[in-house]
Amino acid sequence: MRCKHCDARLAAHDFWCANCGKQTKVVTQDLSSWNSLTRTWSKYNPLKGLNIPAAAFPVLAGVLPCLALLFALNAFGRLNLSQNQATGSMLLNLFITSAGLSIFLPILLIPYKPACAEPGYTITLKDMLAGMRQYPRYLVLVLISALFFVIIHLICFGLPQFSSDPILRLVWIVLVNYFLAVFLPVPVLMQRLNLNSWQAAKLSYRKFHVVRWQLYLLGLILVLMNLVATALVLVPLIITLPLSWFAVRDYVDLLLEYEIIREYK
Repeated sequence: MRCKHCDARLAAHDFWCANCGKQTKVVTQDLSSWNSLTRTWSKYNPLKGLNIPAAAFPVLAGVLPCLALLFALNAFGRLNLSQNQATGSMLLNLFITSAGLSIFLPILLIPYKPACAEPGYTITLKDMLAGMRQYPRYLVLVLISALFFVIIHLICFGLPQFSSDPILRLVWIVLVNYFLAVFLPVPVLMQRLNLNSWQAAKLSYRKFHVVRWQLYLLGLILVLMNLVATALVLVPLIITLPLSWFAVRDYVDLLLEYEIIREYK
């Protein structure tokens, strides 16, 4: 393989040309997240019905409780994070919301354990229940994520009677989207490399920047797909959630196959 910019010889897994410093086609073609997603769908589609019992568990034990909690918090005014209240009330609302959601969100990550244990595209209910032993590990990951969101909310939106610069609202949007790209491979890295949540998050942040846009694209597609499924009375989630788990697993495995971590040591 040769560089299209300077015609220098490249190794099969070179992300950058050592001669001219330009990015090679490996990232946009070989490591295309869209191409990986289509390959995952083609393998998952014939087997999607076999995943319904396992997918129903996180929907019933994770998604529904989160929605019920948000509804209850809104009914009691706990989702009110506006500036028109006391500082203590806003901080209490942030704490209650983040702590409450953190109880149920790890259940949506449990399937990464059985998904990474086998190379296929089916997860059984038995596998899902056995994976609940991973709950504490994913709880720590969710708590770290919740702390991140609380901090950026306080920085970008400020406290009552001490508001921040309006431009920081745009910074908040950027940080949320960047978090999606960094967070996406973390659950798989925890399983594949036997890392804790903090180690996996640091590894994703430090080593995966060359494919950050590809990770963001994959994450954005999966988030939008699952939001639409949630809006359609949750039923399509039994199809879209397993696809999301396998899609993330397959793409992270592809990155590890291309030695993306060794590339930046």
